[in-house]
Amino acid sequence: MEVLKTMDFSSLLPIAESIAGGAIGAGTLKGPLKSLDDWWYYNFGSKTELARQKAELLNAQRLEAYKSDIYEEVKNIPPENVKEPKLDIIGPALEASKYYIDAPELRKMFAKLVASSVDSRKETTTRSAFVEFVKQMSPLDAKLLSILTASSSLPICKINRTLKNGGNVLLKSEILPIYSLADTNERLVVPSTIINLSRMGLVQVSYSKSLMNSDYTEIFSKTPEYLNSIQELEQKTKAYQATKNTEVPTQFSNLLTQLKQIAESTITIEKGTLSVTALGKDFTSICL
Repeated sequence: MEVLKTMDFSSLLPIAESIAGGAIGAGTLKGPLKSLDDWWYYNFGSKTELARQKAELLNAQRLEAYKSDIYEEVKNIPPENVKEPKLDIIGPALEASKYYIDAPELRKMFAKLVASSVDSRKETTTRSAFVEFVKQMSPLDAKLLSILTASSSLPICKINRTLKNGGNVLLKSEILPIYSLADTNERLVVPSTIINLSRMGLVQVSYSKSLMNSDYTEIFSKTPEYLNSIQELEQKTKAYQATKNTEVPTQFSNLLTQLKQIAESTITIEKGTLSVTALGKDFTSICL
């Protein structure tokens, strides 16, 4: 339908010419086709044109906001520290940023990066790779990195089902405290966000150490991930209790064994830390 909305019926004239007998046929049909084209534009094309104008206006407003962001960053540089921009920074940054001007978090990161290219104080810190880092980020990546930068390190955990024999089954990983990120929808993609930031070398996850002053049980037992794991355990325990004294067909014996293992297990928290790397600190000092 979108194709029809933007159709120019004058493009049918060459076809009309071949069908209706050369220039005479084309001339005969030109008026009706023009009327049809006008009618189509009135009913459909005008709406498409209005949408295009709105999009152009919105884009222009975003460009102005981006220019303003850059100006605000540059005007804070002392005059004696303003230098010729590094082309390997400002060129790729300006080229890439035009695709991100509708994401305020990323737009501001690009603005800071562009401004850093003319600041002599940041010459040894700013890297061309930072352009690629911003390009590979989502707004949530930027948000989480900003949260993490404020405290340098955060407690993080895995939620396991610990079996009676001592084995562990991983249920949830890379869980953050509620106080750092409360939005339920955002929490669902935190693990992939952390993986992305880790892949770029900006953050580091470790489960071989924990933060001394953090009460992990108090912090993480209130998270939806932990509460959901407890609820699931309770449901499966009830299912086992309801069936353990009944005769079960042979084909369901394995299922009963699995339910028994779950019913006898506990939900445990594996402590860890999420911290900003040295590269991450350089990046955040420029872009956040």
